[in-house]
Amino acid sequence: VAGASSGAITRCLCQPLDVLKIRFQVQIEPLSHKHHTSKYKSILHATSVIYREEGFRGLWKGHNPAQVLSIGYGITQFTVYERMNRSAENTQFFLRHKQLKNFCCGGIAGASAAFISTPLDVIRTRLIVQDVGQGYQNSVQAVGTILRKDGIRGLYRGFGPSLLQITPLAGSNFMFYKFYCDLLQKVLALKSHSDIPTWGLLMMGSLTGFSSRALVYPLDVVKKRLQIQGFSQHHQTFGKHFECEGFFQCVLRTVRTEGFLGLYKGIVPSMLKSGVTTALNFCIYDETKKLLAKV
Repeated sequence: VAGASSGAITRCLCQPLDVLKIRFQVQIEPLSHKHHTSKYKSILHATSVIYREEGFRGLWKGHNPAQVLSIGYGITQFTVYERMNRSAENTQFFLRHKQLKNFCCGGIAGASAAFISTPLDVIRTRLIVQDVGQGYQNSVQAVGTILRKDGIRGLYRGFGPSLLQITPLAGSNFMFYKFYCDLLQKVLALKSHSDIPTWGLLMMGSLTGFSSRALVYPLDVVKKRLQIQGFSQHHQTFGKHFECEGFFQCVLRTVRTEGFLGLYKGIVPSMLKSGVTTALNFCIYDETKKLLAKV
């Protein structure tokens, strides 16, 4: 319940930042006002363009599959983490290396959640990047079309880099969050983690989001570009098309055509989103656990 609540509320609030991030990640042209061929030039410019062309709903494009993704991801991640954590607490090695325990348990939890949620991630990514009136009408049609055209593998496009990205990201999230909270607990001279005030949970969660996202961001760009392969006919108005056949080719072509910074496209809305979502995820999860413990 706590995991589902944190995922659902966070997704509803942060979907516009996700739309901006994904649009930036798949755009080949530079994100700059100096380049007239670039469809999106900055966060404010992109927001105004999306609103003008697609209306207010455009900023929440792909929200339905993203919402299911977040709930499923939250339930899986926190459930697996809690069970792995309880098992690891009985191991002498992890008793001596607390932060490593949090990283390993978090990484396994993230990998499990990635396997469950990748098909929904592919669907919402395509819904976000498709032109108005093109592509899929809804998530159900998207699933059927992808299965007919590419089989089950089509729903797992980009799963390799997704696993490479999410495993250390989730591991780092749990490691940093527990570390920062332990630090705050000592500074405030509190008896336990449950005594940390809400503002403290939000602040530590935000620091966690910034720290973790910065480490693995390029892998997210690669994942998104792989997920839209074979879908170029439905996003004609986004500028040049990026074509690649695998992880390494995607990295090399991105660096060759856009420079090393091409792997960091969309990092500003991504960092904003990560700080907010990680803060809300952990805070809502911990607060919900406290509430349920009183019931």
